Amino acid sequence: MPQIDVTVSWDAQSSKPKPNMDPIMVPLANGATVIQWTADNTVASFQITGLDSAVFTAPQSSNGGKVSTSTDRNQGPATYTYTISGTQAGTGKMGSHDPRIENGGGPLR
Repeated sequence: MPQIDVTVSWDAQSSKPKPNMDPIMVPLANGATVIQWTADNTVASFQITGLDSAVFTAPQSSNGGKVSTSTDRNQGPATYTYTISGTQAGTGKMGSHDPRIENGGGPLR
């Protein structure tokens, strides 16, 4: 099964944790695809929430950590939003961001 690796960094300008890909592009030809988010050294911990449970196995991470993984069933074109909530390393500042995952393009869900 293909895997897409995403790095979560603290964006100092917006004071939010952000992925290095937004949207995360998942080609339809991949079929089911693992998405793994990993925090860099600017993020103490983060959590993923809000993924569509009809499409994603592990639609949210169980608790704040440095790594989160979900399997995208990727069965048709669509765009999904989710939330990354996190804590900045060193300061303890908290923030959240609502990026997207795009399965081959399509309408927002």
